[in-house]
Amino acid sequence: MKKECKECKLDVEIWNKRCKECGFTLVLEPNENKKARFLKGPSLGALLFTQGWTFGARVYVWFLLSLVPVVGFVALFACLFFGRRWSWKYGGWDNWDQFKNRMRVLDAIGLIWVTILVIIYFAAKK
Repeated sequence: MKKECKECKLDVEIWNKRCKECGFTLVLEPNENKKARFLKGPSLGALLFTQGWTFGARVYVWFLLSLVPVVGFVALFACLFFGRRWSWKYGGWDNWDQFKNRMRVLDAIGLIWVTILVIIYFAAKK
């Protein structure tokens, strides 16, 4: 669950609107330890929806590798355990929030994809 201080964020937004003379803006950055923990975490989307995840995470080489039958299994597990780090490092993201939101969306899509497949399986089984 995302924990965010609305009060601090509002204070920074007010400050940035009020003080425009110097050309500087305040930016809230996550703690480096939390960032590292998120990057080291496994990517559920990569496990459940490998090709879609690799494309959406901007790790295009792994997308191509995941299409090769035998190598696809290696790509699946490599992206599961290292995909977030690779995506952050090589994906050309504008900022941390954009990256983190994309990873969450891709994980949710993976869960939805597997749910749909399970529903289709049980519907076809009847």
